[in-house]
Amino acid sequence: MIKGIPVSKGYAIAKAFKLTKPQIDTNKRFILDPDLEIRRYHEAIHQTKKAIEKLKKKSIERFGVETSKIFDAHLMIADDPEIKTSVEAMIVHEKVNLTYALHTVVGRFLTLFKDLDNQYLRERAIDLKDVSERILSYALGIEGHDINDITEDVILIGEDITPSETTQLNTTFVKGFITEQGGKTSHSAIIARLLGIPAVAGAKDILKKAKHGDEIIIDGFTGRVLLHFDDETKQTYLAKRADYFHHLSTLSAYIGLPSRTSDQHTLKLMANIGSPKDLDLVLEHDAEGIGLFRTELLYMDRLDVPSEEEQFQAYKEVLSHMKGKPVTIRTLDIGGDKYLSYLHVDHELNPFLGKRAIRLSLSHPELFYVQLRALLRASVYGNLKIMIPMIATKDELMSVKKIIKEIQMDFTEKNIPFGSFQLGIMIEVPSAVMIADSLAKEADFFSIGTNDLIQYTFAADRTNEAVNAYYQPLHPAILKMIMMVVEAAKKANISVSVCGEMAGHKMQGLLLMGLGVDELSMTPSDILRMRRHLSLNSFDKLNQFALSVLKYDSEEQVLKELKKIIHSEGDISWKEHTS
Repeated sequence: MIKGIPVSKGYAIAKAFKLTKPQIDTNKRFILDPDLEIRRYHEAIHQTKKAIEKLKKKSIERFGVETSKIFDAHLMIADDPEIKTSVEAMIVHEKVNLTYALHTVVGRFLTLFKDLDNQYLRERAIDLKDVSERILSYALGIEGHDINDITEDVILIGEDITPSETTQLNTTFVKGFITEQGGKTSHSAIIARLLGIPAVAGAKDILKKAKHGDEIIIDGFTGRVLLHFDDETKQTYLAKRADYFHHLSTLSAYIGLPSRTSDQHTLKLMANIGSPKDLDLVLEHDAEGIGLFRTELLYMDRLDVPSEEEQFQAYKEVLSHMKGKPVTIRTLDIGGDKYLSYLHVDHELNPFLGKRAIRLSLSHPELFYVQLRALLRASVYGNLKIMIPMIATKDELMSVKKIIKEIQMDFTEKNIPFGSFQLGIMIEVPSAVMIADSLAKEADFFSIGTNDLIQYTFAADRTNEAVNAYYQPLHPAILKMIMMVVEAAKKANISVSVCGEMAGHKMQGLLLMGLGVDELSMTPSDILRMRRHLSLNSFDKLNQFALSVLKYDSEEQVLKELKKIIHSEGDISWKEHTS
């Protein structure tokens, strides 16, 4: 058994299909005609760009424009002037073959990326490797493998599944995939979730230990990969898979029903999205609105900043489709584990404690004004709520309000239409919790970002596995802070939601409701499941329990007592993994 990182839910049982790369000869050879070698290099780049353009077109047809922007980044890599100049210089000055020169230059960049602390940059190294190997293959006349030829049920295994490969996946036969590299933010993980197939990343040595053609099992909830198993184990996982599929089908009965508890307490269940392409999922799972639109995905995997018009169209599309339901759009939340290649930001030793989110926006007004202008223009098309991430002081909020006022005055003078909207903030740092009373007087709503709140409260980087034990959503310290925020919001008569990971988990989500949270925002596919959990449980019991959490000393105590009052429909393992 190999343990990796679960990046897409579900179970798969099928034959292993190992994605092995063609053997490319990059040995050093001396040449007589550097100009000829450079012409071969340019022709290989040309062929590569043509292939990427075809993949981009296929991606647009299958996944939409936003996901296809992955290939814009690939086109940029293929034509990267720094790489091209370095390769040509090596060919001319050292009189070596282009495959050796390209392999050497790219190797230097890969080493640089590998040593960086930034997870996003490390994962972009996969894109560089993918494009460079494609150029090398064209230069040598080698045809790569075509996964479109797969005609039986398989689980793909590779060092990483590249964006170009995931675009070609036929889910009729590809039942899941496993990679040695990558994580939850890698392109392959994102596309796996879009396709709805289970996937595990970071499975070390899977290529060495798995045999091509052998039957294997993926558990997309725990990250377990079973390479050797008996028939009893196989039957157990077949039953789990069948139960999971049955569970998904039964949830449709909750479409159109109110989100309320057994004692008739209502709670709004909202959806988290990354781009307009997610709207179908939002409507399919009957969300009562959008509680978090992560606008940074509009900025990523592209060559430059999205224009005001481009952003306006994206926001307009989401607001119009939701037909009056609330849409909470978060302003740019870049920094920490997210990075923009075209935004030159000084290197920081600890980016999670550095210039990120609203700090970055306020220090780059040329970015912030464009986004706010687009948002205000889009406000006439629906029920807009603008949310500012990582507010730590009241001064930051007041600075944002001042900028918005300036834009409104400019629009009024120029007869540019804009509508009404609410301005809220994310509570993600302890300082915001402590001054929640003051912030509530200036904000129209609160949204608690529990992922970062937990990280900053326990001083434990949530991307660092070495301190993973400190990530304790139900620790009394966190629950007390949430209660403080809720009390401040109620006093000021404003709503409070939670849009972090806690919101979509059964135990945690139900306790949040007991603490007095008005809305929970989660992955669209979790909404109907949470609606069912609400219908089975009593708000009065959860509220009484929530008021008693102050006496506990540990998360273990809270969870132990919470399980006693939560009504569940049996003890099925996949439900526990997702609760």
